[in-house]
Formats: sequence, structure tokens, C-alpha cells
Amino acid sequence: MRILFIGDIFGNSGKRALAQRLPSLIEEHRADVCVANGENAAGGRGLTKNLFRKLRKYGVNVVTGGNHSFSVADNDFSFMDEPASLRPLNFPPGNPGHGFTLFTLDDGRAIGIVNLMGRTFMHESLDCPFRMGTEAINQLREKTSIILVDFHAEASSEKTAFAWYVDGSVSAVIGTHTHVQTADERILPNGTAFITDAGMTGPLEHSIIGMKPEGVIKKYLLQSYVRFEPSEDQPVINGVVIEVNDRTGKTVSIQRIFERIILID
Repeated sequence: MRILFIGDIFGNSGKRALAQRLPSLIEEHRADVCVANGENAAGGRGLTKNLFRKLRKYGVNVVTGGNHSFSVADNDFSFMDEPASLRPLNFPPGNPGHGFTLFTLDDGRAIGIVNLMGRTFMHESLDCPFRMGTEAINQLREKTSIILVDFHAEASSEKTAFAWYVDGSVSAVIGTHTHVQTADERILPNGTAFITDAGMTGPLEHSIIGMKPEGVIKKYLLQSYVRFEPSEDQPVINGVVIEVNDRTGKTVSIQRIFERIILID
């Protein structure tokens, strides 16, 4: 199985880049399934039902989330109950949605997808991603040998620790959240692919991880509330392509994707 994972989709330019490029990207990499982190799709913070539908229309099979999954006020979160929509599994009970799913291809092959969030420098009151992740992985392994984990976290060490913790029991651990693609993609000794961060699909040049620089700089200078504005600059698409042995679930190869997109009006 060939899996295309798209890094955090940020704002309008990220969505436009995906709409324009994703179908051909899937074809070029012969991807059987596409997973994308969509927690920043709504103006840089959150995801709506309408945007979830659009991402699916563009070609994303399963949309994962993160710390901004619930950031849109007065949002209709009913879409989070759909099998193709995930939010971090270790959010407290009572939140909408679910944290893992089984996606079945037309040819009958299946992939388990788990969405977790780290606690270091983030929401330390969340349930333990290591323990909850293990429970979800064990459930999925009863149905498929191919499992991908989106580990949404700030600390590189926490992402790496989780990847080593589950090495051999999942096909891949893909780090998200920091919006900067890391150059450390590799396959761990027992067959699990890992990258600390897949990067961001959104504005790169006139941008600080997606937002216009002026507001972010002002925030650092004044140390008070500043409303950030998403950049509308020309975007990039970041992600990885993973090839997995269908029988063993072990990864054969992992390749980074970094493309500058010229938007067509």
C-alpha cells in the first residue's frame, strides 16, 4: 500500500493549493490512500463541516486533527462523527468525534489511522497518548497490519519517543503541528517509518508558520493579545509518501514531499 500524508493544511492558500495539486499528486505517487491534517484549514484555526467536505472532495480520504480541532466557535461538530474525520484520541471523554478509524479501500485492503496529541508544552491535562495509543493500535491490529499514527505535538522528543515506543506495531508515525518540515525521515529497526514533522501545506514566504509576520512580531514585542491574520502568500505542499508491505505492515520506504505551488486564479 502506498500512503500519501499531507502536512497541516493552513488557511485559504493551503486549501487552494490542495484543490489545485492533490489529484495529480495522488496519481504521480500512485497513492492508494491520502491522509491529511486539517486542523488549521479554517483561517488557520479549526475545521468546519463545509471545509471537511471540501477536503474530501479534493481527494483526502481521512482528515486528522489536533489542538485546534475545536477552535471554531459555535461550530457544528457533527461531521466529527463520520469515519473519515478524526480528532486526537486522548481528548477528555465527552468531546465530539473519535480518535481512530479503519479505512477500507475498494480492493478490500484496510488501513488503521490513529490521531493522538502530545502533552509537553501543550495540553498536559490530556490523557496519556502512549497508553491510549497502544489501546487503539491493539484494536486495529485485530483487523489490519497497516496502521498510521498522526502524532500532533510540540516537542520533537515526545514524537520521537512515541515512534520508538510503537516501533514494529505500526507502519508509520507522522509528526504534525510545528508546520516546519523536518529532514529526519527514516525507518526504525522494526519497520516503523517516522518523521518528526511532515510540515505545512500553506503560505511559506511572507508567513510565520502560516500567519502574517507583522502580528506575530507584535505579539512577541508587546507580550499582549494580538489577533493574527493568515497569510495569503503563494503556498507550498508538504508531506510524505510511504510504501508499506501489505502482508507485514512494515514500511519499505518513506519520501518527503516539498512543492512550491503557483496558484492559478
